[in-house]
Amino acid sequence: MKLFLLLVCGLLMTGCANRGGLYQWGGYDGMLYQSYKNPEKSLELRQSLELHIGKMEQNKQKTAPGLYAELGTLYLQEGDATKAVAMYTKERDAWPESKGLMDSLINNVGKRAIVKKEVKS
Repeated sequence: MKLFLLLVCGLLMTGCANRGGLYQWGGYDGMLYQSYKNPEKSLELRQSLELHIGKMEQNKQKTAPGLYAELGTLYLQEGDATKAVAMYTKERDAWPESKGLMDSLINNVGKRAIVKKEVKS
């Protein structure tokens, strides 16, 4: 009986073991924190996200929610609206629950491009 009880306790304890998160974030949280503390590190954040997302796509693994959108926003801050829209579209397609927000961001980027053209004219 004692052996059975020890076995059950052992099984219960291993069932509670931490198996890691559902998604691989690639150090995103630490890099994001560093880029907030020191805005010059946003280039490192962008490069890190590009590498991590590239690995995830190459291994045919699902990218964590929000990473495409974060990378898109970094591209937009650097002035690359085309890449930003591409990342927002990937986020929308990978995570359908983000469709409303991503469509809104895509529309805003388009409006921003139109305003820039009008200002130049």
